[in-house]
Amino acid sequence: MTQSWVKPFYRKQFEWMNQELDMNDAYNELASIVKEQVGRPFNKMLDIGAGRGDVAKKLAESGVEMTTLELVPELVTFAREHSNGRVKSHCGDFYTFELTETFDVVSYFDGFGIGSDEDQLRLLNRIRDWMKEDGCALIDIYQPRYWQQVDGQEMTVDDARRVYRYDEHTHRMLDSWWHADHPEEKVTQSLRCYSLDEISDLCEQASLRIVGIFPGGGMDFEEWRYHECVALYKCLSYRVKVKKIG
Repeated sequence: MTQSWVKPFYRKQFEWMNQELDMNDAYNELASIVKEQVGRPFNKMLDIGAGRGDVAKKLAESGVEMTTLELVPELVTFAREHSNGRVKSHCGDFYTFELTETFDVVSYFDGFGIGSDEDQLRLLNRIRDWMKEDGCALIDIYQPRYWQQVDGQEMTVDDARRVYRYDEHTHRMLDSWWHADHPEEKVTQSLRCYSLDEISDLCEQASLRIVGIFPGGGMDFEEWRYHECVALYKCLSYRVKVKKIG
């Protein structure tokens, strides 16, 4: 089940961030990383939680037949207006939207963990259904140790203020944003963090097995410097590559 905070959070995040910033090189690099992690040529890919569709657009420009699924209408509209018709962009809920196609690759970047463990399992089962028999999925998982360490950290992002929290009881990262002129409009993202063992167990319940692990980056707040790739225990999130069991 999609949580009530989801649309307001991503809508405000989109509103407060600088949409004119030139990120072309960065998105080209992210698309190249996706291809490298998949590890073989592929034709059809589904990206869920695709946001503005930037990575999908770059993959489509390289010849991949791209489909995206995103909940927030404003983000879908932006994606459609900037993809030059290369990407099939759907607006809908991951848990209810019907897709009859199957794909060589299914991805969920930067957002897995909405809702309960049961919700995550339900989504993993849907991801499995969307995968071809020899396909794979790439999923970003928030790493609990990092979020424990950055609990209470505040920062500024474009027009917004931001603070990180970590709930030890529920194992969730809490990422709150607000506009400096309107603190009463604070919105908070809440995502379940999983250790590698925990996400492995959850994947197995969905008849998926992890075949690749790719640690992401992490912010060094003492030096105020972001490191693009760090050890698994230091990263903000890590990516798992999964395939069907059997």
